[in-house]
Amino acid sequence: MVFKEVPLSEINFEDETFRITEDLCLEPMVASLQAVGQIHPVILAERRDSGPCRIVCGFRRLRALRSMGRAAAAAGFPAGRGPDELALFLLALWDKAAQRPFAPLEAARALSTLKQACGQSDEVLIERFLPLLGLPPHRNVLQAFLNLHMLHPELRRLMKDGHLTLSSAERLADASLAEQGMMAPVLCKIRLSASLQREVLELCDDLAAIHGTTAAGILNADEILAIAGDPDLSPYQKGERVRRHLARRRNPRLTRAQDAFFAEKKDLNLPGHVRLSPDPYFESPRLEVSFKVASAQAFRETAEALERTARTPALEKLFEVR
Repeated sequence: MVFKEVPLSEINFEDETFRITEDLCLEPMVASLQAVGQIHPVILAERRDSGPCRIVCGFRRLRALRSMGRAAAAAGFPAGRGPDELALFLLALWDKAAQRPFAPLEAARALSTLKQACGQSDEVLIERFLPLLGLPPHRNVLQAFLNLHMLHPELRRLMKDGHLTLSSAERLADASLAEQGMMAPVLCKIRLSASLQREVLELCDDLAAIHGTTAAGILNADEILAIAGDPDLSPYQKGERVRRHLARRRNPRLTRAQDAFFAEKKDLNLPGHVRLSPDPYFESPRLEVSFKVASAQAFRETAEALERTARTPALEKLFEVR
């Protein structure tokens, strides 16, 4: 490795072939550079045609230095002139591996570069590089992560910010970029837990199959757009209402039964710690009653409340809800 000071004007900032890091947020890097200066050199590669240098490692450092108005950066150059794409990218890959584990989007970016820019076969990616990236060496894993690299920018941001799970992102990445682009504005306005993300996406797929449309078409229905755009609702309230709306469309009979059951249940005035649950699909009139108490007195009080409920006419209606 040869080290020297390189003017930023001689570096090609547009070439991101070897970039792995998903987040190029500059604030922490600028703060570090202002406090102690550039501790580690970036790695650059000279071009065979004597054009601007390519960045191999140090994308954030160089952008931070440029934003600070610095004229040059300390840089290292691999020995020899013009190493091939794979040799250069392996420098970036091992540099990243030595720092911290690969995030899913970073692993996806690395695999795409290895396949497209470095010409590595699927077999080599599976046997050599999936383990290096901390992934199981299976073909379906490779395909899922190659698809993940094609995720829409807004969905990438949601995933990076922790609002979209890996499984949801993989599912969305199977759709075309145009369809992802239609879904992204809605998904950016709502918040769903991991389980609800799975449920909403499954409901969208089911409804799309039933109505001969796409999941994006289902998610862009007027009713859902109105919920997502309601300024009086929090993102989590919007998410729950979207889920409820989709569930009603997918299972209207079941939803009506659930609504009727919980309306009748309110009239029983049971203590809050008593759980009264119907058959999940209302295929039978069975009810499940459960409760937890911490003392004999609490048990007696709960038993008395249940006895009062047993004499309430409203109880009969619960067993009739189907």
